[in-house]
Amino acid sequence: MNKSLKNRVMAMFFAFAILLDVVCIYMNYHNFVEANDKFSYSTARTVTETCNLIIDKDRLSAYIETGRRDSAYYETWNKLIDYRNTNPDIIGLSLVWFDERGCHYIFDTDLTFSGAFLGDIREYDDKQENYKELLMDGGELDYINYSGHMDVYQPMLSSYNIPIGYVIVGISTLEAQKKQRVYLVELVVVLTLLTLALLFIVFFAINLTVIRPINQLSEAAFNYVSSINDGSRKSTLERLSIHTGDEIERLFVAIKKMETDLLTSSNNLAVAQWNSNHDSMTQLFNKRYFYEYMQGFAQGKPAAVFYFDVDNLKKMNDICGHEAGDEVICKTADFLKKYEPKEGGAFRMGGDEFVLVVCNLEREKFLILAKTMEKDKDKELTPANSKIFCRIAMGYVYTEKCGSLEELTKAADQKMYLDKMSHRQ
Repeated sequence: MNKSLKNRVMAMFFAFAILLDVVCIYMNYHNFVEANDKFSYSTARTVTETCNLIIDKDRLSAYIETGRRDSAYYETWNKLIDYRNTNPDIIGLSLVWFDERGCHYIFDTDLTFSGAFLGDIREYDDKQENYKELLMDGGELDYINYSGHMDVYQPMLSSYNIPIGYVIVGISTLEAQKKQRVYLVELVVVLTLLTLALLFIVFFAINLTVIRPINQLSEAAFNYVSSINDGSRKSTLERLSIHTGDEIERLFVAIKKMETDLLTSSNNLAVAQWNSNHDSMTQLFNKRYFYEYMQGFAQGKPAAVFYFDVDNLKKMNDICGHEAGDEVICKTADFLKKYEPKEGGAFRMGGDEFVLVVCNLEREKFLILAKTMEKDKDKELTPANSKIFCRIAMGYVYTEKCGSLEELTKAADQKMYLDKMSHRQ
């Protein structure tokens, strides 16, 4: 049980938060890139539509066949160049047609050394090669992505809807990619901070409402026995208070109820056990417990047994009533309690018979104890001039090495009987 629930919950939430962050970052970044691509494509498509209006399609076939440029050619070319210069994101604007040899230029607004003129041919690049058949047939092609730019293709049709070539608009994506990187960094930072803040709040709430009450309950349960043994007025569970309003509080209430039930059962058991071993009237040990005590008695140690009987108890009950008899019995019990030893016990054997067992007593002390009892005035349970005179008859024996407590008790009983007979009139 070295694993901490708090650490496992934190690890689980942390893993879930990371997964959620990755998903959110991916989806947001993917949508942002798509939006940029759509914007670039939309810009390029607007340019291609405008070029369709600028270019005289009926003259294109003549330019392709003859390779000659006239004033109308230069006029259109200049318009395309001017239009290209109005948008800094346009890095290329050309009109071409394709065959097996490659790309044939009709118009190109690139005025650098890498630019092309009417009739110039460029081989297919690696990406155009994948669309060769489509380009030769004049089919629909949206765009081709390159590193740093996007080429958007718009088929150019003659007035008879015959494919002539393609208007190709190159849109720079460098700025968009830069924005995408910045957006990605910002997205990661913001989501990470939000996740950490959320995790802190969640962990704080879980610790306050779940982990802390559970730890308090566990500590109270672990220290429960020690708190009872220390004699505390309240147990650790009684001192604890949990008000979470959920299953933890229900568990706490259930444990406290279990504590109450256990204490009640324990008290009932203790009372029942006490009652089974004691006489209800005198509160002394009873005859049943005396025989149980004899079975567990360790032989071979010094022991003394005093046997007592109440003279004239039956007469007291018959003449004065059982309440007076009970009072005599209780006085006899009080007499035994005065001499009840630390080792041994005082027993009511039933009716008016009592036994006092004293263990580990030296002979000299035994003799002193016996003489003290003999001279004790409390042996006379009623005044001498009362209607019925009751006294305690007593017999006792001692041995330094007791072999049988039962035999010792019988011997004490016999001596008690002799004492009883000696005082009868």
